[in-house]
Amino acid sequence: MARTPRSFTVQPGHSVHKVWRGHNRERNLGTDRQKQTYLDYLNADLENDKYRQGSTLQALTLMDNHTHEMNHIFIAKLFSDHMRRHHSRYGSYFNRENGRSGKVAEDRPHTTLIESWHQEMETVFYIHANPIRANMQDAQRYYWSTHRLYAFGKREPRMRNVVLPKWYLDLGRNPEARQQAYRRLFARYLEIHGQFKQNFLKKNFIGSVTWCDQQLKLVRAWRKSHAPP
Repeated sequence: MARTPRSFTVQPGHSVHKVWRGHNRERNLGTDRQKQTYLDYLNADLENDKYRQGSTLQALTLMDNHTHEMNHIFIAKLFSDHMRRHHSRYGSYFNRENGRSGKVAEDRPHTTLIESWHQEMETVFYIHANPIRANMQDAQRYYWSTHRLYAFGKREPRMRNVVLPKWYLDLGRNPEARQQAYRRLFARYLEIHGQFKQNFLKKNFIGSVTWCDQQLKLVRAWRKSHAPP
């Protein structure tokens, strides 16, 4: 089956949930040094005058063999160029460090288009709950995540370029009120979903049934128009 065209899953004015997974589920981010290097390259791009115009990073969690990130898109091509550059640089580093060659990622990053602020919130909860689902540790003690920034206002240097989304800023009049509201909402999310692994990775769109159906119709029309004669 033809891929969903990138233009449908990365659109200006929307956020995307990006997942980057190691080849054959390999631990491509298995050490703290590797995770820090991944973030060093990421921050370098986010501080680059060119790529910073394309998107903002809103949330992330780095696991041992994959990443979850949420980005808000301004210019789709610049975001796509940034992803290509970031993962190419990290892949070269990973191969040098391990004396290997070949693929580091399972495939190109998977991007899922998000419809609304409510779906953005659900996606951030999903991203921050990853260490819990993996039975690693509580979200508030997991170092390689933006959860502590959202829940407790702890902005470590490695998270310096994270831009908190508007829905989060609307949770309260000051940082303490926002953090308290976020912790309450996140706890409620865990009560509802627990260890249940939502099917975020199998979908190209996160939103209402009507909106997702509309996007899928556009994809089918594109595939039909581009089908070989």
